[in-house]
Amino acid sequence: MTSPGALQELFWRAPLPLPRGVELRRQDSLVVPQRGPGGLAIYDLAQVQLQEGQVPVLLAYRAPLFPADIPRLRSRLQQLDEQLRRRESTGRNLPVRRAPMIATDVASPGLIEACDREDVALVDLRGTLLLRHGVAFIRVQGQGQFRRPSRAPVFHGKGCRLVRVFLETPGERRTVRQLEEKTETGYAYAHGVVAQLEQAGYLERSSRKSGFRVRDPAGLLRAWLDSGQPTAATIEAFNAPSTTPETLQRGFDALSAEGIRSIFTLASGLKPEERFASGLPHGLYLSGSLEPVVHAFGLRRITPHNFLVMRPEVAAETEAGGIYFAPRQLPHGPSVALPQLIVDFHHSAGRGKEQAEVLLERYLKTLPLLPESTP
Repeated sequence: MTSPGALQELFWRAPLPLPRGVELRRQDSLVVPQRGPGGLAIYDLAQVQLQEGQVPVLLAYRAPLFPADIPRLRSRLQQLDEQLRRRESTGRNLPVRRAPMIATDVASPGLIEACDREDVALVDLRGTLLLRHGVAFIRVQGQGQFRRPSRAPVFHGKGCRLVRVFLETPGERRTVRQLEEKTETGYAYAHGVVAQLEQAGYLERSSRKSGFRVRDPAGLLRAWLDSGQPTAATIEAFNAPSTTPETLQRGFDALSAEGIRSIFTLASGLKPEERFASGLPHGLYLSGSLEPVVHAFGLRRITPHNFLVMRPEVAAETEAGGIYFAPRQLPHGPSVALPQLIVDFHHSAGRGKEQAEVLLERYLKTLPLLPESTP
């Protein structure tokens, strides 16, 4: 849902594509207490300028807006206008009534019909205008270009599958069709995520028909870190009596023999030359029963905790852009890809954030220089 304040800003940022000779002019804004989320509602006092004269309107903002919302909003606008008119009165004559008007992002034909039926004026960002006031009557279906921003989550859920794929091979171009097949997210979902990443400046393409590649790998990975979205849905802390490579390999092999899927992260996911901080916990993403893990690694529920068993969020429990995507092969078993390892350290305690920054710098140094964009 677009907040009323954000929608209000969009409406007055640039002139609306209204019919010739028609202009919407704002005179004043009101912030009114209300029940529910936010506790405040935003209204504008405005005028619709026509060739025949001016029509005063009281403007509310709502997106998305549905036909069922219209009667309640009309009643609220009429009540508020009555209060304003009495406040503005000199004690003799009340000022002229303002036409109730609702502003939205994109008005559907059904919404236009509902507003017409309820005698409510309507305007949207595409230039749709419905106004019936005195002898003035305007009904225009807007044809301007405006798309609702995608609400697909980017840094968690299925959206993060695309982020992992992009960060693994940032120089490679991929179409939305290729991305949705690789991440098993569906075309519409993948398109929504890619559109957000492109608008944010993280992706680029040479033409509307070309594939996407990462324009700013550092920015994209940093945005993932700053999102505050961890991949682990749950974490259980244990004490492992031994975390040598040999012990880790025996534990992983024991799980694999039982058909239990897992992958190392945190300290268990580091190469020797990548280790920077001391006292880092070891970690394992697990898809399966916990008890075999406890047995395979000899885990104990005592302190100090040095081994974390992590359950990934459901959408990440896959090789199609999830935690099992592009594993790093270490001597003791597979580890999550480097961008995922950086994220996991960033969300860990102790000196995990220091280790994450060192890995981030290392990751950026390994990135190839991107060739010049060509169609």
